[in-house]
Amino acid sequence: MLPLGVNSVNVLSAGMYLISEFIKQNTDTTVVFSGEGADEVAQGYIYFRDAPSADTAHDDSLRLLNDIYLFDGLRADRTTAAHG
Repeated sequence: MLPLGVNSVNVLSAGMYLISEFIKQNTDTTVVFSGEGADEVAQGYIYFRDAPSADTAHDDSLRLLNDIYLFDGLRADRTTAAHG
């Protein structure tokens, strides 16, 4: 797992930024689904496997989804919005 910091956010954003630019320049597409939130919903992160209980994992999943607009969702919004 990448450490969360300025550099990892920039690395994660670069791909989305470039694909958004390509889509804008080469298609008439106006909506793009990025898949943000899939790991939070499906408990795809490794630490869910090691949760003390199913209830704890569920509660953490809900916490991550409630805060997604502060992190992954914000990053996705900013990198795709750069191209309209």
